[in-house]
Amino acid sequence: MATSPVTVSVACFDREVWVRIEGRGNFQGSGSLKKFVHAMIQRGYRDFIIDLAACDHMDSTFMGTLTGISQNLRELGQGGLRTLNVSPRNVELLENLGLNFLFSVEPVGAELKLPAEEGAELMALPPESGPEKEVILAAHEALVAANPINADRFRDVLGYLQQGADK
Repeated sequence: MATSPVTVSVACFDREVWVRIEGRGNFQGSGSLKKFVHAMIQRGYRDFIIDLAACDHMDSTFMGTLTGISQNLRELGQGGLRTLNVSPRNVELLENLGLNFLFSVEPVGAELKLPAEEGAELMALPPESGPEKEVILAAHEALVAANPINADRFRDVLGYLQQGADK
């Protein structure tokens, strides 16, 4: 039985939404994460905490999805996005794209930071059936909007995805 390389688990506490990413933060978890966060924003939640303690790597689509979430919250003028327990490699990935200026990136420390209510069950989001081009395109557009230097890095990806979107 094949398993998804990413598990996205969520819980809501008071006015905060906690999201735990296990495995590879990639395009396969981006669509379900984006849909869930959008639904929570519609319900009035504005503070999102992303626990990356068990996330061993992130791809550009996943980082772009986090960027898009942060940008949406800024447009609303409320709340924010925090990433916690970020491994040194993932800190480096976020910093290389200039995302550490857009949302909080808190590296793994001596003490692991846990959800507000210890022992609470996080529910796994159902995995997406397949990557949606719109999610991947929006994620990469968000990366470019966050840091214009990223335009050169993702020019080919954006060109390919935009070409497919025009048809």
